[in-house]
Amino acid sequence: MHYCSADDDIDPNGYLMFCPCMGRFGNQAEQFLGVVSFARTLNRTLVLPHWIEYPPYSATSTQIPFDRYFQVEPLRAYTKVILMKDFMVHLAEKIWPKGKRYVFCYTAQMNENNEMKGCRAKDGNPFGPFWSHFNIEFDKDVFYEPLYFEIIRPDAWNAKYPAAEYPVLAFSGPPGSFPALEQNIPLAKYFVYSDYIRNKAEKFLKKHKIVPEALLALHLRNGVDFERACGYINGKSNFFASAQCLGFNLEKGIELTNAICYPSEDQIFKQTEAEIENTKPTVLYIAADGDHMLGKFEKRFAKQYGIKVIKYTRSADQSEGEAAHMDLYLLSVAQNAIVNCPSTFSAFAKRQRDANNKLTQFWGVEHISTTNEFKSDL
Repeated sequence: MHYCSADDDIDPNGYLMFCPCMGRFGNQAEQFLGVVSFARTLNRTLVLPHWIEYPPYSATSTQIPFDRYFQVEPLRAYTKVILMKDFMVHLAEKIWPKGKRYVFCYTAQMNENNEMKGCRAKDGNPFGPFWSHFNIEFDKDVFYEPLYFEIIRPDAWNAKYPAAEYPVLAFSGPPGSFPALEQNIPLAKYFVYSDYIRNKAEKFLKKHKIVPEALLALHLRNGVDFERACGYINGKSNFFASAQCLGFNLEKGIELTNAICYPSEDQIFKQTEAEIENTKPTVLYIAADGDHMLGKFEKRFAKQYGIKVIKYTRSADQSEGEAAHMDLYLLSVAQNAIVNCPSTFSAFAKRQRDANNKLTQFWGVEHISTTNEFKSDL
């Protein structure tokens, strides 16, 4: 879509902007679903933010344009959207001029001296770098308490913050639930990978002579941070994205155990072997945030099953964040996959797979393959 300065290009219902300041990609994508729903309910145009990445050994975050990784048009089929750069270059000065840039948060935040000091929208990383990327300074804090953003009707928001007076609702954090609510899961189908990512991933597949139909992909969420996190699981409640295999109301009768959250190597090998025998893949792809265990997988399966074991290796000029999308794309297109139940990274891949009617299995969850649990006209 081309943007010019004509009044016709301005949405009279206003705009919604936010900082996806919540963890790495999996968590950002999780809350994004709720934000998309909220923007549509308010009938405001959603300003698609840059994704936030955290390069190793860097004191600050980096901002990646939304459309480097995902297409804009599929989202536009569901709700009104505009890239943040397009908004700031073509529209901001006209409808959101300096001096009238308000930031929204639920209530005042505490500062280091235990004093309530406004939204503090630019304090720390990634908040400061995100807004500063577009030279945005806020002139006033707006506390929207007691309103909330998981709504069915827009009346209360529109009455309190009419577009004529508040053309832009800029939120200091994502106005979307974490983890994603069940009713927002179907919106995942509107997140379609860009040609940039798809071409890189397809080039990798071609280089290694891999066809998705013969591919078994594994996601090992085995970094030390997740090992610590799994120490906080409670068998009687969901944890991060675990609703994808336990059910949003725990209706599947599965108790979240450490074997599901952080499976042992022995369990991983046993479940992988069963899947290899069942589906007869010729390539085993490993995505991991910790140890890929490539040598161990090769020793266990390569010769016995005539299977190729592989992982994606990023080039020196490719960021870790971008390389993670190679993993997600390959997890998404593989004929079969085993992923981590509570991981939001796994959840993104699972929803991509659901959109293509592909079965997905979870570590430590026996005899449950799930696909397209949500049927929706959204």
